[in-house]
Amino acid sequence: MKTRKHNASPKSLRKDKLVAYLTLVSLIVVATVAVFWIQGYRIGSSVGIATDEIKTPIDPSLVCMVNDAYMGVAQIPVPVNGKTYYGCCEMCVDKLNNLESARIAIDPYSGNPVDKSEAFIVVTNQQGAVAYFESEANYNAFKKN
Repeated sequence: MKTRKHNASPKSLRKDKLVAYLTLVSLIVVATVAVFWIQGYRIGSSVGIATDEIKTPIDPSLVCMVNDAYMGVAQIPVPVNGKTYYGCCEMCVDKLNNLESARIAIDPYSGNPVDKSEAFIVVTNQQGAVAYFESEANYNAFKKN
């Protein structure tokens, strides 16, 4: 097979390279935006709860109590001193077993420490962050403020 010689000028070749480079960069940007959009959609749809719609506490077994995150699937139960906490991985299990600070949160309304295994847990945003309240009454009072 014969090959043709490209008799393009150096200026034309630079222009072709620039167009190819800009096309590649554009594709990368579009792909990156698409990935972030899909990931954001997946997180939002897995949480699927607006904080003003929560009437009952979130099931604690669906929360990683180390990351303070609603996971939407059952987590690893961690029994400690007759109470059950939940973690998403072995590192979280280790922290829940060994660090009291991992098992305690601060009630956003009262400012009092609350045991995560006994808390009224609510999702606070579309990314799945959770807050721990001493009671449903504290949560309702917090919502009003």
